[in-house]
Amino acid sequence: MRLPISGLEVTFRLPNGHDDLAILEAGSGISRNNRADPRGRESQATTLECALDALSRLAKVRPPADESSDATTNESIWLSLTITDFESALLGLRSFLFGDTVRCIVRCVCTERMEIDFSIAHLLREAHPRAPRSVQPSITRPGWFGLHHKQLQPGTLTIFRLPTVEDQLVSLRSPNPYEVLQERCIESGQPARRATASAEHAMESMSPTVSRPIDGVCAACGAALNPQLHVSSLVLDELRASAASMHSEIHAIAATYHWDESAILAMPQVRRMAYSDAIHQAGSQ
Repeated sequence: MRLPISGLEVTFRLPNGHDDLAILEAGSGISRNNRADPRGRESQATTLECALDALSRLAKVRPPADESSDATTNESIWLSLTITDFESALLGLRSFLFGDTVRCIVRCVCTERMEIDFSIAHLLREAHPRAPRSVQPSITRPGWFGLHHKQLQPGTLTIFRLPTVEDQLVSLRSPNPYEVLQERCIESGQPARRATASAEHAMESMSPTVSRPIDGVCAACGAALNPQLHVSSLVLDELRASAASMHSEIHAIAATYHWDESAILAMPQVRRMAYSDAIHQAGSQ
């Protein structure tokens, strides 16, 4: 998979027991208060960190040509990438493990329970980055861009860069997340709000949001349904669900074959599940 903004190549692999255990334990570390408020900043930061760990485990990104793999860790590369690239890779991992189609269960205001499905490939095509004509890459500052404002004083230039996963984490853990993102990513030659707003508009075009509402219609009453897609939460929930039975699987395999836990954890998830299914079928005969 090629990431839409950085252009970096990403490959995925199947999880083993060590990955499943880490994903489950990371999920259990989320406090009840965070789960009760899924839209809260602390909850979002924790979910983002868990998704970062899962992606660092199961997705390998090729480092930029000017950086050696020894000096750059997989996790540090993800931290430095935009949220668009990060969420695109998460959905790429989801497609690799579970397929392209995502099915969501929602409840309409008429109380009807509905299923909405969408294609990951289609969703990612809609989140195509576009650079405004007024934006040019900075010659002296790699990764930064200059935005010329025709509506303001001639020669007015705003310098900005696209927010990264690290920026998002820092801002979510701050009491003023919006101001923190502005300070980290925008340098305006004018204090005017219009200059900052123009930069933010350009950033939205160049790094479009992958997490967004999904359109649907209630079959019972015809009302429009627009459930909010949170990519990190979606992928983590499915990873945890696929790993949920690992403890019983390990117990069954260890009890039957007397293998060490370390050997069972080293198995790919699909092989561990196959052994567990075989043991279950043999016991039911």
